[in-house]
Amino acid sequence: MAFRLVEELVYRHRENVTVVLPSRRQNHGPQISRVPMVRVVENDQLDEDAFSAARIGTAKALALMVQDDVGNIHAAMRAQEITDIRIVVRVYNSGLGNRIEGLLGDCILLSDASMASPSFVAAALGEVEPRYLPVADRTLYVTTAAQAGRIPGPSWTITAADAPGLLLPGPDHPPDLVITAAFRKPRMFAAASRHRVRRLVTRAWDEIREILDRKLRFITLALLFIILVGTFLIWEFHNARGDMDDVSLLTAGYIALLAAAGGIDPDLTAPAAEKFAHTLVSFAGVLLVPVFTASIVENMVGRRMALEAGRLRGPISDHVIVVGLGNVGIQVATQLHAMGVPVVAVERDERSRGVDAARNQGISVVLGDASHSETLENAQVRTCRSLVAVTSNDIVNLEAALHARRTRGDLRTVLRLFDPDLAARVHRTFGIGTTLSVAAVAAAEFAAAMTERNVKGTIPIGRHLLLIGELAIEPGSALEGAPVSEIDTDEHIRVLAISGPGETTWTPDPARPLEAGDTVLVLATRRGLSSAVERSVAPDTQEGL
Repeated sequence: MAFRLVEELVYRHRENVTVVLPSRRQNHGPQISRVPMVRVVENDQLDEDAFSAARIGTAKALALMVQDDVGNIHAAMRAQEITDIRIVVRVYNSGLGNRIEGLLGDCILLSDASMASPSFVAAALGEVEPRYLPVADRTLYVTTAAQAGRIPGPSWTITAADAPGLLLPGPDHPPDLVITAAFRKPRMFAAASRHRVRRLVTRAWDEIREILDRKLRFITLALLFIILVGTFLIWEFHNARGDMDDVSLLTAGYIALLAAAGGIDPDLTAPAAEKFAHTLVSFAGVLLVPVFTASIVENMVGRRMALEAGRLRGPISDHVIVVGLGNVGIQVATQLHAMGVPVVAVERDERSRGVDAARNQGISVVLGDASHSETLENAQVRTCRSLVAVTSNDIVNLEAALHARRTRGDLRTVLRLFDPDLAARVHRTFGIGTTLSVAAVAAAEFAAAMTERNVKGTIPIGRHLLLIGELAIEPGSALEGAPVSEIDTDEHIRVLAISGPGETTWTPDPARPLEAGDTVLVLATRRGLSSAVERSVAPDTQEGL
């Protein structure tokens, strides 16, 4: 993650970077050292000596990328005691980050797993990335033009197949994407409802398969067929008797059910054929009781044994297999589960905290090495919808995908691969649909948070990054008194709303004049936001900057 962030800052933002490492010869230290415009400081601890050697007093921003939430927060407080600097902190526990972010001054806490997981979820489902961003009193999210029309709220076009004047025009981007501002939470949208309906349909059949194995299903169907035949015989022969009133087929079914339950009195005056039908149905009903008892006992014992052995409790279909329950894997599994998609997680380490987290949410967990085909068979790869391999080991991810594709050639597979060159070659050679790097997806957002103080959120679209920014209109700036449409003259920026004290006006009138003190919410590329910020700042402030 640190290496990708260094690349992003140097190659895209043209920044000079100092990196503090325990050793430049371990992990990705050699790769970081080879990046131009990078100075490496070796220190085991992020203490005052390390910050002094890194010249933190003259730095523009500080990124704390160690995989230790408490250590990163401690280092952030230590850095703030030394100098007033913008700090971006990498955290795993996003809930902790949300609670303490406002207490740390000019500090942003970001989770790379939370940033990357929507991309894996979208790839697994073959849908538009479910990226949501709470802003003011609305939730901004990316969707298709067709879906946006069903939800009340303003929307802005992001991409199109071939249309000039858009933020990301051209055929190399997903066509017809829009960003919509709505009041409702994302889980209430049609996509989640659609997945839940699909899950109910498949779950009903899976429950039947779980309660009765193949032999018991055959026996049960045979006994039910006998009862059905008995119903027809009772109806036929009862009506053939001239001394009795005719009965309907429904009434015959009622008599058959009573006979099956042993609750009918014998009819000595009935013909032999009808007596045979009553006897046949009665014996079938008696046999059904032990069949159902055996099914229930087998199901309960099987569930307990499967849980202890780390196997599935029964048949499942139309599910997504998530390989690896690390930081990213548990996020992907949780988001899919919240959308109503059945999930089976595969984890090698039974003591992983992701195993307990998944089971607490009702997500099935299979224990085993996903690089072995037997483990994927236990996860029922033959009936799954897609497979997402997100362990921290590229080889395990690749082997899991290849085993899955060997079992089902048309299976959608999504891989987490660190090396972009390896990802491209895997895609070309093996035809694996999607390969993603968590670091590559999140690095752009970390870099934007470090270099752009006006950025309030980011929305990745393919390889590009759109920024949600705020412009504070200062007295004497070029935008003071200008209409709102003056901002939209740049094709790289769109005005979303204007915020005032206790009020946010979405899609403001283009002719409305901008006043000093207005806060304008915009959707922009990095180039568009930088240009607008320059025009929103007073000339004397620009000289000071």
